[in-house]
Amino acid sequence: MKKKVLKILAFVVAIALIIGVSVFANALVGNPISKHIATNKAEKILEDKYSDKDFEIEKIVYSFKDGYYHVFIKSPSSIDSSFNITFDMWGNVKFDYYENDVLTGWNTANRIGKEYRDSVDAVFDSKSFPYVEHIGYGDIEFIPEEYMNDTSVPDYAIITEELELDAFYDINELGAKAGKLTIYIDDETVTHERLAEIVLDIKRIFDDAGVGFYAMDLVIEYPKNEDSSKKEGRVEVKDFLYSDIYEEGILERVKESDKAAKEYYAEQDAEKQKLIDEQK
Repeated sequence: MKKKVLKILAFVVAIALIIGVSVFANALVGNPISKHIATNKAEKILEDKYSDKDFEIEKIVYSFKDGYYHVFIKSPSSIDSSFNITFDMWGNVKFDYYENDVLTGWNTANRIGKEYRDSVDAVFDSKSFPYVEHIGYGDIEFIPEEYMNDTSVPDYAIITEELELDAFYDINELGAKAGKLTIYIDDETVTHERLAEIVLDIKRIFDDAGVGFYAMDLVIEYPKNEDSSKKEGRVEVKDFLYSDIYEEGILERVKESDKAAKEYYAEQDAEKQKLIDEQK
């Protein structure tokens, strides 16, 4: 009798372990049944909702972070037409990102933005680039129309909804209209005079490379010592316009921009401290 009870207990424990492992595995990597259901549901949506498009399923991925199955959709004839449909384990649609990613111009903005970043990276990565920059990149400022009135949005930002799906855009021309460079340079001389000199030179370098920009943030700091410490000192220009980069009066404009940047960051720090004090 005792042996029979032990066998039953062992069986129950084994079943419990199997169920526990199955539940854990399902939460971690999903299960083939739910994946099959999500695939069939996605195919049905493409047939019913997007029958006028040439969309096809690229892949399906389970995310243990949200417990959903993400079906990635693309069009072989449209470079900007890709999105995903998200399903729960029962095959219910949680999100369909077609409108958000394709119709709003978001995919088009991402494509153009990457092309611009690649063009800027090529300048910074060139062996002829004369400065030691530990941060250097370029972005085209895009913004959805609903956020255009936000005070933090630059007035030269391009509205994503105004972009044309799959259209060709001249990266140099678009960069000159809404491109922004962000550069942090290490230099032994941290002065306004040196900053003005580098700002002028950066403009020359990008002009020669045929990569346009509308504004730049450029910071000069001292390089790190062997122990990773760094001498105090920093000068910078913030949101400095391409149209303001010319020799006559450049030093005065650089000083004004540096002063404005320091005032801006001081205000930001004060706001953060105020929030901290209020939470105490």
